[in-house]
Amino acid sequence: MTIGWPEVVVQAIVMVGVVAVVSAVMVGRALAARKADKGTSGGQYRALAADYEGLAQETRDVQKTMQADLAELRKRVESIERMMREVG
Repeated sequence: MTIGWPEVVVQAIVMVGVVAVVSAVMVGRALAARKADKGTSGGQYRALAADYEGLAQETRDVQKTMQADLAELRKRVESIERMMREVG
C-alpha cells in the first residue's frame, strides 16, 4: 500500500503544526520560568543590598571608634615622648 502525494503533504502539514504547538508551549514555559526567577532574584538583590548597607554602616562606626582610639593613643605617646625628653 503506497501513500499518494496529497496524503504526504497533509501529514507533513500536521507534523509541522504539532511541532509548532509543542515549541510554543515550551517557549511559554521557559518565559514563565524566567519571569518567576527574575522576580526572586530581584528580592534576593534587595536583601543583599540591605545586608551590604548594614555592613557598611557597621564598618563606618568601627572606623570612627578606631579613629578616636588612635587619637587618644597619639596623645599618650606624645605625652610619654615629652616626659622622656625632659628626663633624658
